[in-house]
Amino acid sequence: MLKPHHSRALFLDFDGVLHPPEAIAGARPPVTANQIRKSFPSTFQHLPTLRDLLHKHDDVAVVVSSSWRLFLSDGELNALLAPISMWFVGSLSRYKGKDEAIRDWLVHHQVNDFAVLDDVAQFFPEGSKSLILCNPKRGLSDPAVQGQLREWLQFPSH
Repeated sequence: MLKPHHSRALFLDFDGVLHPPEAIAGARPPVTANQIRKSFPSTFQHLPTLRDLLHKHDDVAVVVSSSWRLFLSDGELNALLAPISMWFVGSLSRYKGKDEAIRDWLVHHQVNDFAVLDDVAQFFPEGSKSLILCNPKRGLSDPAVQGQLREWLQFPSH
């Protein structure tokens, strides 16, 4: 649920951003948040970095754009994202492609300032100046990605 102080949105992918794709190798949906935590301990390894970057930016709403939204509820996603749960507001529609779902979310919530953390540029066929593209092996551990996110966080466009 978007809160009144949220004026910006960060759309968050998981695989290739919060952990390398290998961290979840072998998982087949449906899986629960508890199964993921127990069976795939290398997942979400960059979550502390994201928490540190978001610190002092309570105007940012984190919206899950990851395909994980297709098989986990917002409650389960929130449990997995516990270190950043104060920023988490939900996930995108399960019934649309990522790019279209992001555009719909922005219109519905009347948010103009946003960034997208993802490792697949092809999900955004129209291109996006708001895309912070990650190398899937390094994800958010990459200092260049951290720098781009830090710049967006420090210089809102509203």
